[in-house]
Amino acid sequence: MSDQPVDLQKLWAQVIATVKKGDIIRSLWDAVEAARPIVIEDETLVIGFSPANMRHSSYLTQPGNEGVVRRAIEAAAGRRLEMHLIEGDNLEAWERYKQRRQTAADQTEQVARVAVGHRSTTDAWLQLSQQVQRMYYEIAGREQALGHARYLVKAIPLIARTEQQLRSQAPEADDVHEIELNRVFDRISSLSGLPGGIIALEYLRYVDSRKRG
Repeated sequence: MSDQPVDLQKLWAQVIATVKKGDIIRSLWDAVEAARPIVIEDETLVIGFSPANMRHSSYLTQPGNEGVVRRAIEAAAGRRLEMHLIEGDNLEAWERYKQRRQTAADQTEQVARVAVGHRSTTDAWLQLSQQVQRMYYEIAGREQALGHARYLVKAIPLIARTEQQLRSQAPEADDVHEIELNRVFDRISSLSGLPGGIIALEYLRYVDSRKRG
């Protein structure tokens, strides 16, 4: 919603006149003449430029020029207003600009939420990896073949239950789950000396048997 009605064309004509009373700066004069006031919203004067005139916009915000324009706006409006420049010289352009800005903000927020979710998922996988390591050292005769087998019999169901739970909690993080599952297999391999491929194979056999069972 905009503030109470203001004759923007009259206001901007006063801005142009005030600016031209100052130093002769042709680039600035051309810029204020090319600019179009669109709306005052949230104490901000939205100023637009047609695509053909957008090249003039930078002159309003150059050091020295910006202060001149801001003071001219304040004098014309009778209060301090922020200045926001956009490409497009009508309300439709301003609405499109706001929509693009909101879409970008929503996407940024979504990316942030996903990143936080991925960190939480990664932490949960790390806890599983640490639990699997502790489990290994609790196995009697773990250096022997039978000890290896006992270890896998205990570890694999735990991994499968955890994977199912984490995937249900964060189904969009499929790549994270794959990476972290392989890291767990690598941890088991480094502890037991068993090839990672064999561990993964036994794991898939177990998961498949549970699905068919």
